Amino acid sequence: MLQKLRALLVDLRLYRWLIVTQIQVQWQYKFNLFLDIMTYFLVTGLEIAGILLLFIPFPTVLGWKIGEVALLAATISITFGLAEMIGAGIDNFSEMIRRGEFDRILLRPAGAFTQVVGSEFRLRRLGRLSQGCITFVIALWLLPDLHWTPMKILLLPMGMVSGAVIFMSILLLGATVCFWTVETTELTNILTYGGREMLSYPLTIYHQMLQRLFLFVVPLAFGSYVPICYILGRPLPFGLPAELAFGAPVAALLFALVAGQIWRLGMRSYQSTGS
Repeated sequence: MLQKLRALLVDLRLYRWLIVTQIQVQWQYKFNLFLDIMTYFLVTGLEIAGILLLFIPFPTVLGWKIGEVALLAATISITFGLAEMIGAGIDNFSEMIRRGEFDRILLRPAGAFTQVVGSEFRLRRLGRLSQGCITFVIALWLLPDLHWTPMKILLLPMGMVSGAVIFMSILLLGATVCFWTVETTELTNILTYGGREMLSYPLTIYHQMLQRLFLFVVPLAFGSYVPICYILGRPLPFGLPAELAFGAPVAALLFALVAGQIWRLGMRSYQSTGS
């Protein structure tokens, strides 16, 4: 047990060093970084603009008003932005496999997963995070009567972090597929980008099969929809209790453990690409 703890501390120090190095490298080109952030901010801003424009012909979406949907969209945008920024190395794993770089990683006396996660850190994703924060402020302005309690204030960041972990776990599952196929599958994009797009709207507008998918199979709803329902005082699908929102960390942990086990299985099956 003590040996595992020491190994974990070593991996954490390595990860911190890798991330700091990535930030320092990107910070050397400040103007380019600024343009990247602003471009990503404008592109993701169009996504939110599309959601808000929906409410010109339709005052509500299944009873959800513009401020409530904006709050939901802002939450999932911040959640996905965190996962994109931190999990960039996992997302780029197929390139690492094709170039034969993963073989070198396996030869180093450090955890392979730590090296993969720390291989890339995209500061330009601050554009999506900034857009999400601005949308969040707009949502609060559109919801002047929203009553905040200490539990709601605690729940919101807890849900966002849990959602980011679930998004990263999906990326890890997609990366694991590369051990057998070299290329990642479009299923990963369906669950990440598609999930982010779908969960920008109330989950109840979709078929019950999709509702069950995002609640019980790939529990992305725990990162945005479930906590927002608790904050707004809205009922959850299938008569689920509102207090289930506080189970977001548990859902994220269980999903991450499953993804981790599959990753280890892929590691044991890996036989190099021959690059």
